[in-house]
Amino acid sequence: MSETHVLENQFALVTGASRGIGRAIAESFAAAGCNVALTSRNLQECQAVAAEIAAGHHVRAIGLQADVSRQESIRELFQQLRAWSSDRLDILVCNAGYPMRPEIWNTPLGATPADKLQGWYLGVFSTDAMGAVFCTFEALPLMTARRSGSIIYISSTPALEGYQGGPYTMAKAAILGLMRDVARQYGKDNIRTNALALGNIETPATFGQLDDESRHALAVESPLKRWGRPEEVGKAALFLASDLSSFITGQVLVVDGGAVRR
Repeated sequence: MSETHVLENQFALVTGASRGIGRAIAESFAAAGCNVALTSRNLQECQAVAAEIAAGHHVRAIGLQADVSRQESIRELFQQLRAWSSDRLDILVCNAGYPMRPEIWNTPLGATPADKLQGWYLGVFSTDAMGAVFCTFEALPLMTARRSGSIIYISSTPALEGYQGGPYTMAKAAILGLMRDVARQYGKDNIRTNALALGNIETPATFGQLDDESRHALAVESPLKRWGRPEEVGKAALFLASDLSSFITGQVLVVDGGAVRR
């Protein structure tokens, strides 16, 4: 099998996949021969993207609606997924995240309005961290039954060294803890779990909200002096999803142009 078809006939679920990084990951998997299920809160967007991917890469693709912050929604999602894939799931990508809200990102903990404190922190945590928990909980029985699987969690570089936007940093750090526990506990079942810690990636949710000065300042943070592209994240996810990384688990792959060096 050539490296261009390293996921031939496998089945993947990518959350938050109707646009940006999630869509790029789904595209990367499909180009490698993988059948993909895409989810977001917007069913029509997911179905449209799934149709494009199926036609463009000659794989099976389906768009499904889900709110990852709600356990019942994820339970229903996996019922639909099981029916579509005949109870098979080889790859799970937990990418869905809380919308980037400037007032949350730019407000230090001590300056957070008291009446917003719980809502801001738990709101982000319920989507980013608990969403990953709910999806992993449902995915594990499918993977353990086949004694095979790869789970990829999308985190960020603030989880490694702090930055700003405490609710986001805390939630993304929690994802890394989850990843390491699942790696330790389920390695015996040949299930690998890893995370991508992303830096400045050019998506509408980030790049599109900034003025030119801010965009430039963030670009020059890294030695490569530019923003990353969603398709570059897709390639990194493809590496972790496939047997190209068959002896790698419990690890964090930093995708940030070298800004964080460890």
